[in-house]
Amino acid sequence: MAATSATPPEGVIEIDGMLWKPKPGATTTAEEFIAARTLFGEINRDSRWNPWILDERQAELDEAITLMDQWTRAEPGHRHLALKQLEARWEREDRKLERERAAAVKQREERKQHYDPQRTQARLSLIENQSILDHLQMDLDAFRDGSRFSAMDPGKRQKEMAELETKFERIQENVKGLEAKVGDPEEVIDENGWLPRERREEALLQYKYNREFAVRDLRKQLSELQSTYKASKDRKERSDLRLKISPAQRKLDNLLAVSELAAEQMCSECATPIFKHGWVTPPYDGPCPAWPGWAKRIQGAREMLLAAGEANKQRHKPAVPPPPKPEPLAVIPSGLPIAEITARLTELHEQFPDAEVRRGRTNRWELWPAKS
Repeated sequence: MAATSATPPEGVIEIDGMLWKPKPGATTTAEEFIAARTLFGEINRDSRWNPWILDERQAELDEAITLMDQWTRAEPGHRHLALKQLEARWEREDRKLERERAAAVKQREERKQHYDPQRTQARLSLIENQSILDHLQMDLDAFRDGSRFSAMDPGKRQKEMAELETKFERIQENVKGLEAKVGDPEEVIDENGWLPRERREEALLQYKYNREFAVRDLRKQLSELQSTYKASKDRKERSDLRLKISPAQRKLDNLLAVSELAAEQMCSECATPIFKHGWVTPPYDGPCPAWPGWAKRIQGAREMLLAAGEANKQRHKPAVPPPPKPEPLAVIPSGLPIAEITARLTELHEQFPDAEVRRGRTNRWELWPAKS
């Protein structure tokens, strides 16, 4: 691109170091062009974090494009890249990205040789203990300034504060010991050779898509619930719908309130912003499931639930039915002619050669399996 002159020619305007002029027959003023260009950039910037904005403001975007299309670049000799030139540029950028990915994979493979599981666990314990320390500090500050339990008996307040201070000092000592053991937390690799900053970049990408999916899904749910609510005349149904609408709206509002994040603001162990990890809910979502102490508590709770479920299953297990009462192999009623009895016995002897003949009820003859 040719260098812009100090004073643009008549009808030419300069924006961000680029010269622009209206196309022949253009009706869009310079002010309208600048406003349209500003709006176009604003919508596209916002849509990187909130993609649904493109749907909501599509009409504004189309109008801005129509206005912008009436102006063109004004640098002497300026030429737009041909399609082949653009494709060549994109191919170069793709090759560059591929080289960078390959280099990153190679580095991770080399780092894997230095993985230390004890140091990795110590790093997670350090992060967890630092979070606990922050929580205790907040509690202490609230006790000291009287904002927490303001009506509490002074003696009891002093006792509570003393216990918190003792706990704070103990956790503080843990933190110092873990810091000495871990060194630089940002240099601790996981079993796959990934550094914390690399995992945060992946976590941010996952969180971004999770958030987008959740927002779109909640908007759809709320639209359907609110439509059903407006159309319903049944008081109980409307009450049930309100109970569903309220938490869904609250969850949507919380997601929409999250401004665009940087990778540094993410947890390195899960797809959650680090400021959402804490020990009081709300405002926090909860501790990170990878923190050792919390993970142990969750595992213990899970085992208790499984044990309770198994015990409940045993209590309600259906009783085993008693074994069926033994029955004879065959029965010959009494009172038959001797010839018929002989014939029946001969026939049954061929079928059950080892059976025993026993006297049954009402003087009948019964064939049973041999006792041996």
